[in-house]
Amino acid sequence: MVKKAKVKKTNDERILDQHNIAYQETQFNWLTNGKNALAEAEASGISSTSILKTIVLKGSDDARDYLVVCLPLEYEINLKKIANELGKKQIHLADNKNLIKITGYIHGANTPIGINVRKGFPIYFDERIKPFEQISVSAGKVGRSVRLKQEDLIKLVKGKYLKIE
Repeated sequence: MVKKAKVKKTNDERILDQHNIAYQETQFNWLTNGKNALAEAEASGISSTSILKTIVLKGSDDARDYLVVCLPLEYEINLKKIANELGKKQIHLADNKNLIKITGYIHGANTPIGINVRKGFPIYFDERIKPFEQISVSAGKVGRSVRLKQEDLIKLVKGKYLKIE
């Protein structure tokens, strides 16, 4: 009999456990597999539009003016639109080389769960995800995601919806 190796939980999965939020662990590697990963998700019955990427942005208001935007992987981000929606003069992508210092995560592992709980950055979600009861976000490790109820995640991270298109 072959023993199945137990997968070690990420810190973000532990946060969900502490808050009694049900989730499903999924493997999804957009960085390596790109569009093929979306096709795999669709084939397994998961709408690719319900799989979100987490983008860390820097506002121009002060040195610690960071915010996070979550939107479907296949969509582009419009920085001018976000700045306008939030009443900010300018918004830029956070420095990719310093992401680990800013958020505690490497590129590809950023997640609204840990960033909000540990750093307190405001979290915004693309309003185009509203139709989905379940959404997927990074579990804090590249290629690993959690699928959970949208309303549970929004409540946990005190998220707000934003018109991003």
